Amino acid sequence: MRYYDFVKDYMKVDECKNNKKYSSAGHTFCWNKDNLTYAEGLYWFYEGEGFIIDIHDFYIKEEVIQNSTYSIADYVSIYTSYIVSANGEKFNPYQTITANSLCTFDFDNIRDDFVFLLHENCCYLAVSIGFKKALIEKHLASININPESFYSVLLQPNQIILTKSLEKVAMEILNCKMAAPAADFFFKAKANEWVSIVIDTYLNRKKYKIEIDDDKALEDVARFLEDHFATNVNQGTLEKISKMSGTKLKNLFKEKYGQSITEYTQRKRMNVAETLLLNTELPIKEIAESVGYTSASKFTIYYKRYKGKLPSEVRNTTYNHDSLRCNHCDK
Repeated sequence: MRYYDFVKDYMKVDECKNNKKYSSAGHTFCWNKDNLTYAEGLYWFYEGEGFIIDIHDFYIKEEVIQNSTYSIADYVSIYTSYIVSANGEKFNPYQTITANSLCTFDFDNIRDDFVFLLHENCCYLAVSIGFKKALIEKHLASININPESFYSVLLQPNQIILTKSLEKVAMEILNCKMAAPAADFFFKAKANEWVSIVIDTYLNRKKYKIEIDDDKALEDVARFLEDHFATNVNQGTLEKISKMSGTKLKNLFKEKYGQSITEYTQRKRMNVAETLLLNTELPIKEIAESVGYTSASKFTIYYKRYKGKLPSEVRNTTYNHDSLRCNHCDK
């Protein structure tokens, strides 16, 4: 069975060929309220030689639990998702599924007790690339990397450095509106870039070792930022908390978390804002103020940058589901 037929059979709907939200070089399948009760949105994918790129863009209305019976091992082996927005968990092994995180699956060796859970009333937006192991191992063999060692590192949860490195690739895929044949070159290049970033991170993993005392101090700074995300924290305060100079703090924080202190704070603000957009009726201006922005327009710019959508689109998703509903499918 072709992957296209697998998707069509699984989703129980026909392809929506007129939906142009994502690149027309791929295939879009839509779920609306008439198809099922727990989710609305669309699934888009592009299939290349030895890889599949896909986008899950759904509003989760009721709790979703996926177990090991779901597998795409016939089509890809290693499947890595960059999570733009989500609220859930993966079990066995345990990992929180939240915004700006990375989730990797080995569908050739998925455990019987595997569980993937998404909570109700949340947006699930993820950009993923799946590869056949033959393609990955061809690259690994050319530079003498042991596949088992490579996979053991890749499958570890909470890889902050790798997550940050892959974010740019994921967002470029998300925003690509190219048609074939230009899109064919683009997606092949993005798949190769994805592999190259993963290999580079593996080869340089020993560089990211930080002294125990410094590591603890950095975690204290991160927790302080989490608690005071809506205020403009003075750099001097963070230096006193960490007992580091400004330069050392900035450099080590970026090395540990893959982003600057400012960006770390911005991401926290956007995650809280998303929760408020999805679960309250507060005006967007008030939400902007509650997470630290006096300007609603500035808040909108940052939200779009980090979440890939405008705040108004997320608000419409919550109450009307208009941003996810496909006008072509609803006719």
